[in-house]
Amino acid sequence: MKTACQEIIMFNAPEWFRSLFNRQPYVADPVRPHHGVRAYRNMYPFSLPSAGQLLAWQLRHWWGPQPEHRPEMIPLTTGEAAALRENRSRSSVSWLGHASSFIQLAGCNILLDPVLSPRVSPFRFLGPRRQVPLPLDLPDLPRIDLLLVTHLHYDHLDFPTLQRLAAQPGGAPHAIVPLGVARALQRAGFPMQHITQLDWWQQHQHGPLSVQLTPAHHWSNRGPWGDLNQALWGGFLLQGAGLKIWFPGDTGYQAQLFEEIGQRIGPVDFALLPIGAYEPRHIMRQQHVNPQEAVRIFRQVKARQAWAVHWGTFILTDEPIQQPMAELAMALREQGVSARDFQLPAIGETIWLS
Repeated sequence: MKTACQEIIMFNAPEWFRSLFNRQPYVADPVRPHHGVRAYRNMYPFSLPSAGQLLAWQLRHWWGPQPEHRPEMIPLTTGEAAALRENRSRSSVSWLGHASSFIQLAGCNILLDPVLSPRVSPFRFLGPRRQVPLPLDLPDLPRIDLLLVTHLHYDHLDFPTLQRLAAQPGGAPHAIVPLGVARALQRAGFPMQHITQLDWWQQHQHGPLSVQLTPAHHWSNRGPWGDLNQALWGGFLLQGAGLKIWFPGDTGYQAQLFEEIGQRIGPVDFALLPIGAYEPRHIMRQQHVNPQEAVRIFRQVKARQAWAVHWGTFILTDEPIQQPMAELAMALREQGVSARDFQLPAIGETIWLS
């Protein structure tokens, strides 16, 4: 039994420290092929970079030639806060930067992978820093009804933002997450009865809105030890008001995987497709798609319209922060996709889908 002193220490400790002592136990379903004996796994061959590869990458990163990052080139807008707060019936998507999006669908206010803090890191004082202003914060938005989190990584699950959501007036929103992610939300103050966990291809009905977890080619951890792939990862398909909106989550490119996803969910009305954090390719290929691969996914899921996300906000990898813009334009030309269909939004921009 914990002493009162231990309870006080744990309550005031940072989230990364508490996570070492409060993990979600892994429970496998032997019928499901992505449930390994000790951890979740991808459906296609996957290997993380070795310690030697990571060390060599970091040494080159620290002492090699530095890329010229130009955050001033990232398109920005202040957002449509008043219109979003007043909206009761129209469908909309607003990009808040990186993977964070605010979605209004079927009368529901939804936050997807909200990261609204100055850094993506287990620490408040170091780690990748926001390079552009946050266009809209929680007070600018209507009350959040539904939270979606794709996986545990710090640039998608931001503990301070979750704490603020858990304390919003009227109570925490309902949260839908992959298997094993609930424990992180509970630490942030979400009651377990406000959390639904899904396996790949499972669905949850939230009023008139259907939410389905789709597979992704990625991995998961939160702390530095012992929790590798103990929680699942994925993307979300939202269906409501006659629309399908899809975000694949963090993912490497596997043609067979996206052929299957396209067959099962396509055509998609609107997709949020990641185009950033992809260099060097020998390190990032298994984890993140580049712009060329994002356009292939656009075609495989038969998306009618898409926005490019997961770029332009934090410096996480080697490509200059502005580089995905030029590479997306080139990929669209090479693959015969119109820039009107696969758009490069400004951070803070809203698209009204109905």
